[in-house]
Amino acid sequence: MKDPCSVWEETIFLRESEVYDPPSLINLLENRKRTILKTIQDAEERYKEATEKLQKARTRLQQAKVKADEIRINGLAQLDKEQRDLVDAADDDLKTLEDSKNSTIRFEKQRAIEQVRQQVSRLASERALESPNSRSNNELHLRLIDYKIGMLKSMEDIADQN
Repeated sequence: MKDPCSVWEETIFLRESEVYDPPSLINLLENRKRTILKTIQDAEERYKEATEKLQKARTRLQQAKVKADEIRINGLAQLDKEQRDLVDAADDDLKTLEDSKNSTIRFEKQRAIEQVRQQVSRLASERALESPNSRSNNELHLRLIDYKIGMLKSMEDIADQN
């Protein structure tokens, strides 16, 4: 594109040429016409390039929006999955703790029953041994021992059922 000063100079030259040399004037006008057409073609080419670049940019923007939506949706789905996994893991831990608690309670109950049974057995043995010394009747002593053994067996059966 020519600068305004050169256009002004050409205009002045054209006016002077009109007076002096018509073939030069025609030549100058042809050159000017070619320059103007070239400028218009260049402008149209730049316009096409700018339009293509704009269209490509719009396409990339649309692709970026689609990708951003996919990432957001995938992120929300992943977050939901991880949340469900955490809840499931917490439920599993709670069940495990509950089972452990119940197992500990059963064990402690059985241990307490065993301790009571041992104490009753010891006391029964001690009393059984004391009874013959204080009483002269062996048959009574044997009945007492049988009775206490029966009691121990019934306690043992009850403990086994629990």
